[in-house]
Amino acid sequence: MNKKLINAIGAVMIAGFAGAASAATYSWSFTSTATSHEYVTPGYASQVYEYRSMTYQNGVGQSVKIQGLANTGSNGAIETAYLTYQGSSGLGMTSKDSTWNNEVDDSGQATYPDHAMDNEGAMEGMLFSFGSELNLSLVDIGWATSDSDITVYAYTGASVADINSTVFGKTFSTLTGWTKIGDFTGNSDPRVTTNGTYSRYWLVTPGSSSDYKDYIKLAGVTATTKPTTPPPAVPEPASLALIGTALAGMIAVRRRKAA
Repeated sequence: MNKKLINAIGAVMIAGFAGAASAATYSWSFTSTATSHEYVTPGYASQVYEYRSMTYQNGVGQSVKIQGLANTGSNGAIETAYLTYQGSSGLGMTSKDSTWNNEVDDSGQATYPDHAMDNEGAMEGMLFSFGSELNLSLVDIGWATSDSDITVYAYTGASVADINSTVFGKTFSTLTGWTKIGDFTGNSDPRVTTNGTYSRYWLVTPGSSSDYKDYIKLAGVTATTKPTTPPPAVPEPASLALIGTALAGMIAVRRRKAA
């Protein structure tokens, strides 16, 4: 059998039947008011609108729910912190005062720069819940001062009915089912969070608590779907014709050799 013809037929069949893997990328902006929110009253700052959660929808109708948290509980336990809308800078945060800093002043205003998500006194963070498994690839930092290191976690554990049960009441060192994706340092914006993990749930905090001067407001995120390979396509008539021509040629070659 003619080896060149076999290779040609194989190439045609691969081209005709194989489909390319594809993935979609989506972005959410937090520089406008949320699509929906859970308002808190009273919160920590009486002169500031604070939210237990905020949900943003992008241009194609996909939603992400965001919740604030901080390890201000007993023995460093994670408890609820409140999100604040900071206009074109994105989302900031208020949490319970610590011995190191005051999140709110006596007049009920959030203090500067602690009105951002920060790691001074306590480690604050934002929990992102998407509608499907995505890869968090970019974090858009709308405002920062001093430093803007971030740490990213993804939930990779068993399926749970309520993701909050894996976070609230825990400490950052005893989170179960969560994988630390990495520390992404520096002052680049947007911050690229290169990784190969896909999850519905992501957690973003300032950088290491040993470097407690990261103050950040988040203006948006970008995430990518899992690559999917479409089912084998039905070969087009032209591909079938080419396969037929190659087969006919191979038969003719064999007949000549036999003669």
